[in-house]
Amino acid sequence: MLVVLEGPARMLWKEPTPHPGASRWTPTGIWPDERQLAMVREHLESERPLLVLLDEARSRVPMLREEWQAAPCRLLKDLTGTSSEDFVDDEVVELQLPFLDWLPPTHRDRAARFLADSDAALSRTPVALLPALMTEETHDELPPSPRFARRLLPTALTADRLVAAVEHLFADGPQQCAAGSHTGEGGR
Repeated sequence: MLVVLEGPARMLWKEPTPHPGASRWTPTGIWPDERQLAMVREHLESERPLLVLLDEARSRVPMLREEWQAAPCRLLKDLTGTSSEDFVDDEVVELQLPFLDWLPPTHRDRAARFLADSDAALSRTPVALLPALMTEETHDELPPSPRFARRLLPTALTADRLVAAVEHLFADGPQQCAAGSHTGEGGR
């Protein structure tokens, strides 16, 4: 079973070393690296459980100018096509990570449809009636993996509860929303 958080959680950071003057975190890359991407592909090819949490998929990654300037050049170019000098006047730099660039286009398109459909459902449903986890509806044409979901009440989903939800979502037989039948988730 594999659970992936799409959005800012994909940004990889290096902790500061415990010596004087090393007080900033440094962005070092974006998940997945080549080894992790191979693991994801293996999950998809063997139809093993892969749940992609999209609750922060549209969120930007904020970082201080000093963090941005300390980032490797390849990361800067990958994210913006430019160098750190272009942001020298900004105290906080906000970056948008590429949406699901680690998944094949058909899965990306499905995820985008789920986000749009779930946005519509969320706009017409009172907060008190929302499930903790909203999942993509399944049907015969969909592959069993990956599945897309949004954590609407992240604090209600402890690690154990999320594991139980994933096990339920990928169980054989009819698959329903982990938190009901209502339809339409390395940091620092």
